Amino acid sequence: MTTNMELFVKYCIVVCVLQVCQTVAQQTQEDTQTERCTNCCNGIPGIPGIPGSAGLPGSIGQKGDNGEPGLAGLPGEKGAMGEQGMKGSTGKPGPKGDKGDQGLAGQAGVKGKRGIKGDTGSTGGQGVQGQKGEKGQRGQVQHQPRVAFSVARTTSMDRVSSDTVVIYDKVHSNIGNGYNTDSGKFTCPVRGSYIFMTTALRQTSSYSVHVCVMKNTLELSCAYEGSDNGRSASNSVIIDAEQGDEIWVRLYGNSALSSSINKHTTFTGYLLYPNTD
Repeated sequence: MTTNMELFVKYCIVVCVLQVCQTVAQQTQEDTQTERCTNCCNGIPGIPGIPGSAGLPGSIGQKGDNGEPGLAGLPGEKGAMGEQGMKGSTGKPGPKGDKGDQGLAGQAGVKGKRGIKGDTGSTGGQGVQGQKGEKGQRGQVQHQPRVAFSVARTTSMDRVSSDTVVIYDKVHSNIGNGYNTDSGKFTCPVRGSYIFMTTALRQTSSYSVHVCVMKNTLELSCAYEGSDNGRSASNSVIIDAEQGDEIWVRLYGNSALSSSINKHTTFTGYLLYPNTD
């Protein structure tokens, strides 16, 4: 606002000066003519009067031509950082670049867990047969004791009131003489592993049959039949026995068994191999 006012004042002064100059010029021209006439007719001219007051400002003139560009101004101070704008949308992927050079080998990673076992591969071809080995020394023939027995009852046993030893009166075989027909017990002649089997036939529908293979006073295995008359019960067992152990069959109290010349009730055992350890 101040700059425009100063320009207006300057403009007014210039206009006033121009008007004064124009007035003086006209007056001078008139004075010259008057002087010429005065020299002929009038006396000496008087002193010029005081200039009049400035006239009103004239109308604004036409816009002048643009001046030449001024010199570049000094850079302004750096403005404060504005607020962060909103995130723009993701642009389209650019073209694939050229393959870079291979980088340096990285450090070895941590050892991973063991993977699942793969399928078994196909069997390979048979290898070349090796050379025949040297003949070994002749082995020593060890004596294997022969122990076995097989016995049966030819008569039935009515119901017994208490546990009773079953005595078998028919001896099919008694290798090693381990079975005693008087006591009904087999005595192990050697230390080793044995197998024993027993079979018993139920006598009547009134009483069941219940027998057990015993080692001394230890119950080893039992056979029981109580569902129907004329059915058999059987069982077997493999044990380690010491020399002198007694193996026998016990008929439980309040039970009975049946047999005849057909030998339905039997007791069998034999040595599998001796134990010399």
